[in-house]
Amino acid sequence: MGFIFTTDEPSDELTAAQNIVSQLKELNQFKKDDDFECIILIEPNLGNASVKEPDIIMICKFEKPMSFSFQPPLEHSFNDKEQDKIIHSKITAVKLENFIAVVEVKGQTANFTKFNENNALEVYYKKKNRWENATGQNNKQIYYIKNYLSRNREDTPKVAGFVYLHNVKKSQFKNHHKKDFPINLRCHDHGAGFIESIAHQIIQFRSTSYLQKYAPAVVGSCYKNQGIDYYLKLDWRQSNPRPSMFDMKRMNAIAKKVEPWHFEDLSERMIEYSGLGGTGKTIKLLQIAYQTYKEEQKDVLFLTYNWALIIGLRLTMTHMSIPHISSGGGIFVESCNRFFWNILKNLGFISNEDRDEIDRNRSAYDEIYKEALKDCVKQLQPLNDEEVGELLRQSSDHDFQVFSEIVLVDEGQDWMPEEQFILEKVFKTKNILVAHGKGQETRGMPTVWGKHLKVSRKREEDCDKRIHILTKALRMRGNLGTFVKTFADLTLTDEMYKRLEPNPEALEGEVIIIEGDYFKEIDLRKELQNKRESEAGDVYPLDLLHIVPPGMKVSDFNHGLDESLIWDGIGRESRKEMPVSERQVRWVNYRSCRGLEGWITFNHYLDDYWEYEFNTQKIDIAQGSLFENATEEQKKNEAFRWVLIALTRPIDSTVITIRDKNSELGKVLQEIHERHSSFIRWID
Repeated sequence: MGFIFTTDEPSDELTAAQNIVSQLKELNQFKKDDDFECIILIEPNLGNASVKEPDIIMICKFEKPMSFSFQPPLEHSFNDKEQDKIIHSKITAVKLENFIAVVEVKGQTANFTKFNENNALEVYYKKKNRWENATGQNNKQIYYIKNYLSRNREDTPKVAGFVYLHNVKKSQFKNHHKKDFPINLRCHDHGAGFIESIAHQIIQFRSTSYLQKYAPAVVGSCYKNQGIDYYLKLDWRQSNPRPSMFDMKRMNAIAKKVEPWHFEDLSERMIEYSGLGGTGKTIKLLQIAYQTYKEEQKDVLFLTYNWALIIGLRLTMTHMSIPHISSGGGIFVESCNRFFWNILKNLGFISNEDRDEIDRNRSAYDEIYKEALKDCVKQLQPLNDEEVGELLRQSSDHDFQVFSEIVLVDEGQDWMPEEQFILEKVFKTKNILVAHGKGQETRGMPTVWGKHLKVSRKREEDCDKRIHILTKALRMRGNLGTFVKTFADLTLTDEMYKRLEPNPEALEGEVIIIEGDYFKEIDLRKELQNKRESEAGDVYPLDLLHIVPPGMKVSDFNHGLDESLIWDGIGRESRKEMPVSERQVRWVNYRSCRGLEGWITFNHYLDDYWEYEFNTQKIDIAQGSLFENATEEQKKNEAFRWVLIALTRPIDSTVITIRDKNSELGKVLQEIHERHSSFIRWID
């Protein structure tokens, strides 16, 4: 079989891969194509993961284990728990039966490379004017790929990897002797060094006794070749769902230029977009992000709490071919919690003991996280901008994110004060854009960004923070906007929804209310399926959105759907996985639906959810004051406000199921039905 490339499309990555292959072909073990099969994946699609995807993945199988000798010998250290000591040995040869290697390609010349105090390679990006840890980046890729490949597999493969400097010769690193030259760094003239690196990393997973017993020992990324055969078939690769009509509309909206004066404010002052659900706050942020990336090639970071939204936006970025921020300019969507956790860890406020404690007891996370945030604020408070920047540069790798030039803040009203302070300290207020969801506060009193800034809502006024108020319901069809306004009029004490303007360009829209289980309504299910299919392939199952109360799982419903056709946004780990097909249907919790949209939304047992919020409601969590002393009316108001967040998710239609029409919520829905029976259907 020999070497097989997954693409012949010209690129720097393909050229680098061809260079590696040409050097491997000089080794006797790669002379005959019949002796091995090696798949070379160029820029593999793995679902726009949380780390930059590797430039190259090599998957190789030898027909029979091939002997490779090393001179000088590879030094191998093994922690012998029985003897309670580190055992050192030297490996002169191994028999390699297969391997998986992750390669990160860097095109910098020797003058733009250096080794830090940990002997990790750093490369300089002239355009960004900063050094970045290439070794740390590759280590994260290896960790991610190992976990990615082992999904739904009993065995976890041993994955090796290295940074490849294809414009540098090893001889140019004159101050580095062979003994301390990083094993996970290879250069243009390394030849057998590629196998040396791979073998050295794989043998770390073998005990010293095994390696000493067999001379040479047989090692590989997978046990024998049964495991490697699966990966050679490439069935494990991520396949992105096809973009639907609504995906295309969203992408077109993002690619549309914002009003010039909106963009002119960028990096001059803080920008805030404030509005109710469905008024286009997120789209405004993404429009500016896209324009910044396309016209100025700046790094843009988008932060949100909502994993379902993260996955949706990462998929959109993939559809739009927008690269990871570490690729020389791009947009990266990340979890707020993960972002701050990395900062706290890298600055030393999260210890290994803290992480072990959380592994043992998940409930310990909140307390550890909040205390670390407070400690971080104390350290950063007296520092000026230059000192903060230097502190971040000197700390361990930050995954490039803290060096982003523009930061987008989603659901800014709910950020903890400490998170807000750290973000403003790290990035400066003028580089921050905030989406503020009016009426969508989940932590009580909303967070105020740029508290000490001069604020203006007028275009012509000079200020340090500009606020744009959005009132038009861009997401929902006209009837759905009317439904939401009526619901708000009947339930909320404030009048903010009175300013909501139903979209005049998207009329119609239907509301269906069911007493009972949607999945038992066979005729309705067929009707809605036919309605979706009548859109001539423009609407996919992935465009639908099922929302369930806290405590309920997908398995609690007799939905009759194939498990492979469900994207489970409820499970802690499954919600972090990208959808793999447009035929999948999304399921999320009510508390995770902010920022999402669905062509049809299914609000399951909405009265149960209202009861949940009424009975468990807390206010101003950020300041620690509980809702215990609130009046019945205040609790009702808050519960209805939470429900409204879910009711602003649909585009075309919404289905609502309730258990009891005489419940607090059921009575409100009955009244709205009486007022708007022309577009609201009631099924009992």
